[in-house]
Amino acid sequence: MPSTLATPPRSDVTAVDAHGTRVQTMFGRIAHGYDRANRWMSLGTDVRWRRRAVALLQPDPARPRPRLLDLCAGTMDSSVEIHRQFPQADVVAGDFSAQMLERGRDKLRGSAGERITPRTMDAHALPLDDASLDGIFCAFGIRNVSDLPRATAEQARCLRPGGRLVVLEFFRPTTLLPRVLHALYNRTVLPVVGWLATRDWEAYTYLPRSIGEFSTVAQYEQLLRAHGFCQVRAQALTLGMAWQVSATWPGPKTAVPKAAEPEAAEPEAAEPEAAEPEAAEPSGPRAPAPEDDA
Repeated sequence: MPSTLATPPRSDVTAVDAHGTRVQTMFGRIAHGYDRANRWMSLGTDVRWRRRAVALLQPDPARPRPRLLDLCAGTMDSSVEIHRQFPQADVVAGDFSAQMLERGRDKLRGSAGERITPRTMDAHALPLDDASLDGIFCAFGIRNVSDLPRATAEQARCLRPGGRLVVLEFFRPTTLLPRVLHALYNRTVLPVVGWLATRDWEAYTYLPRSIGEFSTVAQYEQLLRAHGFCQVRAQALTLGMAWQVSATWPGPKTAVPKAAEPEAAEPEAAEPEAAEPEAAEPSGPRAPAPEDDA
């Protein structure tokens, strides 16, 4: 049965703070022209970026029906691409804007409607069980969360051991060419084309500001490692205009029991000597049993 979604006038997820409320309201305003703006501004490049990044999810083939989350799903372009590449997976399309999800409902045709479930949610408090996901994908969304460390901890909580996190994002550029390209594009093309597509100038002046105030890709990689992710990899796309970052959740580290101390061997009978020798002290300190890294 195709997924169904109510159309409330406002999102039923409360934002975590005033910044979140502003961003939530803004995306609700531009939902009607969001897809059109993306296509016009990128000339279809965003479609290629998504296709390439989604391929990095690679859920465990041993799981016949993996569960994947498209976080900050918006109008569900990424959700549909995830379904196209991994049709056996159940996909949760999560976003804190009900208007954005509602706008993308028409994309859920055929098998996509059976496998993709739209659900309003806050990235800071995911309404999902611990270790319940085989992968998380997020395209152009983490830049808008209010508390990135908190959201990252939630992603780690919900991933099963071996689960993959894949992020497609505009990070703050640090080298000359991407900085020049971002400056030219964000100050001219983005606000003008965004306004033509949505008639909302404020939203498309916020977006370039959010890039300039966001983390660098190196800082984000460091954050992932600090939260316990491993195999963290980042790759620049289109001259560094965007980045795809992938990481694996190894699961919470658990203490490994130490190897048992070897029992002392029964001493052999000593050869009789003229005088009873005193028990000899060991020639050196006894090596401790090896400890595993915790």
